[in-house]
Amino acid sequence: MKQSMIALAAATAVALVPTTSAAARPVKDKTLTQNALYKAGALPTTACPEKPIKKLDPKSASSYLNGVLACLNRTWAREFKAAGLKWSTPKVVYATKAPARFCGAKWKDWGTYYCKASHTIEIVLAKDLLEEPDDLFLFFLMTSLYGEHVQNLGGISRAVNKLPYGSKAEFGEQNRRYYLQNICLASAFVASVWKSLRRGREDWDDLLFYMRDWADKNTGSRKSLTYWAGQGFATGDPGACNTWTAPSAKVA
Repeated sequence: MKQSMIALAAATAVALVPTTSAAARPVKDKTLTQNALYKAGALPTTACPEKPIKKLDPKSASSYLNGVLACLNRTWAREFKAAGLKWSTPKVVYATKAPARFCGAKWKDWGTYYCKASHTIEIVLAKDLLEEPDDLFLFFLMTSLYGEHVQNLGGISRAVNKLPYGSKAEFGEQNRRYYLQNICLASAFVASVWKSLRRGREDWDDLLFYMRDWADKNTGSRKSLTYWAGQGFATGDPGACNTWTAPSAKVA
């Protein structure tokens, strides 16, 4: 099962806490609600042909992911320029086994992690990640980790950390808004290169099937995950990923 993406919840969320059905107060921080990325327009449509990848082969997997990375660097650099925001590319580290420590903390059962402080993505190319490499999972994995870098450079990560909250339920909703925005941004990038991937709709539907398995109280319901992935994929526009002004029902 494709469970490695669950690690993204640990990376993106401020913390993992129990939630209830109570609604949260509206978010007022303009870095979140009116970020310049929302006004920069749709991501440029570019080609990003996938490199060959072999089953259970870390070397070909890292080559494949580096190809995706190059496309992400090109696309998001252009988008940040259009938004008038400062840009820098992230560092990516591959490993075949989990490190003892990363980003100043003991490595947990994450599989992947983005370190905000050093702008570094760590991906452990473990066996379970490479057993079925022909689907869109690895492509989306890199894209979503990169999406957190986008949120970090765009000031969104910092703004989330400063948000006030009056209850665990409100705190949990803020985390879900952050996570679901990441899913939307990643999906927008997929849309921007979709034609060059030479894949059919069934590949996207398979990815949505995996996403629904990632649903929990910290990442959002199956309905919310599907909705925000669909927003990004349908538009290719970060402006469609403003989870911060969406009603609580859309980020449940």
